[in-house]
Amino acid sequence: MLNQLSRLLVLVTCFSFVACKEYKVKEVKDFRLYVNSEDPELKAAIKELAAQYNQDVGANALTVVSSKDEANSNISFVENLADDGGSKLGLGQWITTEQEKNNFKGYSAEKQVTVYHSMALEFDAANFEGKLKGLKDKTSDEYKHLYHLFCHEVGHGMQLNHSDDKANVMYKSIPDHYSRTIDFKGYFQYVRSYLKISAPVGPSSVLI
Repeated sequence: MLNQLSRLLVLVTCFSFVACKEYKVKEVKDFRLYVNSEDPELKAAIKELAAQYNQDVGANALTVVSSKDEANSNISFVENLADDGGSKLGLGQWITTEQEKNNFKGYSAEKQVTVYHSMALEFDAANFEGKLKGLKDKTSDEYKHLYHLFCHEVGHGMQLNHSDDKANVMYKSIPDHYSRTIDFKGYFQYVRSYLKISAPVGPSSVLI
């Protein structure tokens, strides 16, 4: 009887040790964007905007890939883009998926949770295509609009919500003509914090 109780006590002790073992969370923020379009001009535009975005972040925050198999995030161009609130110039959504893994070592176990971050972005096709000529002049209103719109939707993909501050990149509307200053500096400070990278040392865009 005493031996049985001793064995039971050992089992309970081992179970408690396993149950109370620390569990680790790892986050993977590797945004690989696939441009869901056959239009070479649209694909080139996204590559150019992503390259400028990376320059302003000071690191490779976004990678535009050529096939769906390489991607974890998607960019689409939609005719007459709209949601429940009406017509939209763009829509952005963050996506998180989790994987759990238990590593057993003797009587102990370590639970590893990996959180993978990705995003889905949509742009109104007519608005985007109508401003593509602005990519030739980064001081133009068309370029400022497209880059602001791109940053705004990527911001949603990086878990930012709308702001009530008109100077904020995440304000709910994107202007066609720029008579006010937009706080890109504050926006990219958040992005660097979100991605856990240091401040850039190279040149930033004309908008910052």
